Amino acid sequence: MVDFIKIRGNPTERGFQQGEQLKDKIHNTFDIVFHSKMFSEVTSKLIPLSIIKLALGIMGKKNLKKSLQQLLPNQYKKMKALSRAAEIKGRLIYGVYFIEVMSGDPKSLYKNPPVQACSMIFALPEATSDKLMIFGRNYDFPNVLQPFQVVREEIPDNAYKNLNFTQYPFIGCHMGMNEKGLAIGYNYGRSWKKKPLDFRLKGVPGTFIVQEVLETCATTQEAVDFITKFTARANGCHFGLMDTSGDTCVIETTSTRHAIRKPEDGILAHTNHYQTEELKDANLPEYVRFKMDDMDISPIESPIRRYQREIELLEKNKGQITMNTIKSILSDHENREPDDFTVCTHGPSAGTLGSIIVLPTKREFWVTDNHPCSSEYEKFVL
Repeated sequence: MVDFIKIRGNPTERGFQQGEQLKDKIHNTFDIVFHSKMFSEVTSKLIPLSIIKLALGIMGKKNLKKSLQQLLPNQYKKMKALSRAAEIKGRLIYGVYFIEVMSGDPKSLYKNPPVQACSMIFALPEATSDKLMIFGRNYDFPNVLQPFQVVREEIPDNAYKNLNFTQYPFIGCHMGMNEKGLAIGYNYGRSWKKKPLDFRLKGVPGTFIVQEVLETCATTQEAVDFITKFTARANGCHFGLMDTSGDTCVIETTSTRHAIRKPEDGILAHTNHYQTEELKDANLPEYVRFKMDDMDISPIESPIRRYQREIELLEKNKGQITMNTIKSILSDHENREPDDFTVCTHGPSAGTLGSIIVLPTKREFWVTDNHPCSSEYEKFVL
């Protein structure tokens, strides 16, 4: 079963409660991740871990603090309170969040292990058999993070109540639904160009933006307005949105640009490559490779192949899509042994860590905390 916590009150109280409830689990997460093969692959073996963590914290604080403090003060207060309650030393909490940004840095990305980084699929009433709206998402990230996931119910004093799926130390999240029935998910966007500026180390990671939307936006249009006008996006993100009116879209973003995709005939899918004409030039070139151990693969090959398979299955079932259809797509192995390129991803270093299905009109939030092909979805209701 997936871990579950409930926090309530003002931002400081909620952050403190999360840190207090998950303190031991947060420290266990840090211990395992910082000693993992994944972390060793992206850091120098000649530098002591203590120095690496110190440097990571310094860089994180330098690049994140000002934007968080000024633009997302409630999320900043939660972060600081969590750090105090969990007794996280020094600037390390900044460093932990900064990893999200650094993992898309074009200067270092191609030395890193491959990270497939998520799929989103959407079905609207014209495509479903029971006229429901369904939003499904696979969360793909390094395998080492799989044991450290939690469903969090937040009951803020002066913001929208929400359910979200995140990692133990995170204030932000990568998928959620609020009491108004607005659902939002986030796929990592790997951008390439420096002119126009499509990636920067300084700014706010996408997970913080997702959480702010859950707490402050009631409709897809409100979320679109907030995200597209937000001036301090750091890494590229693909934000998926659906509300109870059926207003559904994906906002493709880089640090400074954005474009919007809408469903066609009631279906929509998105992975990690830019598909709009406005942003296709932000995609990584095909010649860029990920290399680690025996692996030598293109980082955009998996997103393209997963997207093609998702659209194929949505089209095949259009008009008769049910929740079981969405589950089967998110669990799909394309009738072969699963790998880095299947929708349900089973890579040697990264894979599908969890899967989420949201029914906004019913306020239902269904979650697995492992591969959906081998796990049962658990239902949470807001």
